[in-house]
Amino acid sequence: MSLQFSGERRRTYRALVVEDDEGIVNLVRAVLQREGFTAEGVRTGAAAIELMKSVAYDLLILDLILPFVSGEEVMAFIEETQPKTLRRVIVMTASPRKLSCEFLERICKILAKPFDIDELVLMARECIESEGCGG
Repeated sequence: MSLQFSGERRRTYRALVVEDDEGIVNLVRAVLQREGFTAEGVRTGAAAIELMKSVAYDLLILDLILPFVSGEEVMAFIEETQPKTLRRVIVMTASPRKLSCEFLERICKILAKPFDIDELVLMARECIESEGCGG
């Protein structure tokens, strides 16, 4: 069952999935596209930063453990260049308990791996429908 966007304006939301596992990238992109997002996927933090220099995303789904340029470095870039976007970041991690409260306050949601697709959809909606939903 697909959830509908609330409000009269129908707008397409842009999402970026940053994850080094191609299978997860493809799954998350497919789920988001089914829900009405325009979703792109990249497998490195460096590629994410390059895209974010020229594209404004409404939602970012970010793995913290990435080769070369980490998810934390991507977040530092966002904080420096477009701090409001941090409130629309969903961090995917296999170790959610290792994240500090200070870290959690900066982002929208934590999605623990392995994740439930319905949970992903709900989190994505919450992050785009509110200006900052609080970790």
